[in-house]
Amino acid sequence: MNLLIAEDEIRLRTNIATHIPWEEHGIEVIAVAENGREAIRLFDQTRPDIALLDIQMPEADGLTVARYIAGKQPYTKMIILSGHDEFRYAQEAIELGVVKYLLKPAGEEELLEVVLEARDRLREERALHYNQAELQSRWEENLPRLRELFYQSLVLSKYDSLEIKRKSRELGIALNAANGIAAVVLDPDPLPDTGSSFTAKDMALLQFALKKLAEEFQAQEADCVVFPDLEGRTVLLYENRQNAAADVFLAEVQQHASRLLGCVKEILKVTASAGIGMPASEAENVSRSYEQACRALRERVLYGHDIVIPFREAPHPLSSIPQDAVIEKRLMHALEAGNAELAKKAIDELIVRGIGKAGSVNEVFEHVLYFSSLLVRTIQGQGWNVSEALGEYADSLRQPEKLTTREHIVRWLHGAVGRIADYVNQRNATHCHEAVKGMLAFVEENMDKEISLQTVAEKLFVNSSYLSRLFKQQIGQAFSDYVLECKMKLAMKGLSDGMKVVDAAKLTGYRDVSYFIKVFRKYWGYTPGEIKHDRETT
Repeated sequence: MNLLIAEDEIRLRTNIATHIPWEEHGIEVIAVAENGREAIRLFDQTRPDIALLDIQMPEADGLTVARYIAGKQPYTKMIILSGHDEFRYAQEAIELGVVKYLLKPAGEEELLEVVLEARDRLREERALHYNQAELQSRWEENLPRLRELFYQSLVLSKYDSLEIKRKSRELGIALNAANGIAAVVLDPDPLPDTGSSFTAKDMALLQFALKKLAEEFQAQEADCVVFPDLEGRTVLLYENRQNAAADVFLAEVQQHASRLLGCVKEILKVTASAGIGMPASEAENVSRSYEQACRALRERVLYGHDIVIPFREAPHPLSSIPQDAVIEKRLMHALEAGNAELAKKAIDELIVRGIGKAGSVNEVFEHVLYFSSLLVRTIQGQGWNVSEALGEYADSLRQPEKLTTREHIVRWLHGAVGRIADYVNQRNATHCHEAVKGMLAFVEENMDKEISLQTVAEKLFVNSSYLSRLFKQQIGQAFSDYVLECKMKLAMKGLSDGMKVVDAAKLTGYRDVSYFIKVFRKYWGYTPGEIKHDRETT
C-alpha cells in the first residue's frame, strides 16, 4: 500500500514520514507535501492508496485536497488531521468519504493504527470487488475476444503444443487436430472504380462485413470457427470431425467456401476470393495451413477474382531455412533477458533443423545469413549498437566466408549469443549502479536540506517505488534510514569538533532545534549537550 502525507508543520511532517515504521507493515511513503497545492500535484503523479491530510495548510486546505482526491480516485482512503474540534469540519469530511478525523496532537501509535485500519478496509473492498462471481462474469464477457486472440496467435505459430493445450483448456476450446484442421483465408477482391456501393476507403468496413457474414453463414457449422487475422482478413478453421479421407475433407471445405463466396456476391454486391491450406494433423501446425492458405490466396493475381484457390506445392525448390517462429521468439527473449544458456539452446535447435541438414555450401551460407539476420534484428530491435553488442563476433557478419567449417559456425554462434548476453547484463548493472550512485550523490550534496525519496525521484526522473526497492537491494537499508544515519553521523562529527547545537541542526537540515535534539537523542541515546559536556570535562 502507498501513502501520501500532506502536513505544513515541518517537525510533525518529518516525524510522521520517517519515525513511524511504515515498511514493517507493508506501507510505503511515496510522497510528502508541505502545502495543499503540492499535495494535489503529488497525488496526480503517484495515485496513492491512502492519503494523510492536515486540514489547515497554505494554498489549499485539507478538505479541498480531499474533495479533489474523491473526484479523481474514489477508492483512495483519506485521513484528516485537524486542530479544530468543530462539527462542521467533521461533517464535511464524512461527506467526502474521509475514513478518520483525528484531532491533534495524535501520537505515532495512533497514526499508525489509523493508517493500518484504512489499509485493511481498502483490502476488504478490493477483495469484495474482485470476488469470484464478478470475476467469472467479467471472464465470460471477455471470453469471445480472448478466444479470438488465441486463434490469431495459433495461426501465427506463437504457441508450442503444451501452450496450445493449456490455453485451449482455459478458454473452453475443444481443439482436435487428429483428423485434420484446414485453414481458409477470405478477403474482398479489389473494388471496381464504378458500380459498387463500397469504395477503396471502405475496405476495413468491407472486411468487417465479410467476417460477420461468414459468422452467420457458418453459424450452423459446429466444425468451423471464424475470426479475423491481424491484416483484417477473415480466417475459417475447419475441423475434420467426421474423420473423412483427406481429399474428401478438402473437397467439402472447398464447397463450403464456394457457397460462402456466392453469399458475399449476392448480399454485399462485391466479390471475394479464398485460399485453402492443406489439413494440419497437429494443432501446432495449424499455422502452416494458414500460411499455405495465404499463399494460395495471393495466386488470384494469376487466376482472377471471385475464386476459391486450394494450395498447391510450388514446382521450384523452397528455401531450406527452418522457419520456426516459436524457437526464434524464444531466442530473442533469451537474448533480451541476458540468458546465454537459454539462447544457446534455442540456437542449437535451429542448427539441428537447418545447418545440420544442409547438403551444399550454398545452403550452409544461406543459414549463416539467416542466423546473422536473427541476431541483428534482435540487437537493433532493442536500440543497441550492433558492433558494441557483438564485439569481435561482429567481424563474421561482414566476412561470413571466414567461417570455414560447420563446427566453426556453431562456435561463432555460441560465442555471439554469449557476448550479447554479457552486454545486456552489463548494461543492466550499469543502469542500476548509476541510479543508486545518483541517489547517494544527492544525499551528500543536500545534507542541509529536508530530503525525501519523492524529491530524489523527481530529480532523477525515475519512479519512486522503483528507486526505493533498488536502493534497499543495493545498499541494504531503506532510503529514509540511510538519510537519517548520514545526518546523525554528520551532526555527531560537528558537535565533537566543537560546533554549536543550533549550527549542527542547520548543517543537517533541521530548522527546529528542539526537534533536532529529540531525533539526535533517539538515534544516539544521549543529547547533543551531553557530547559537549563530555568534551569539556576531558
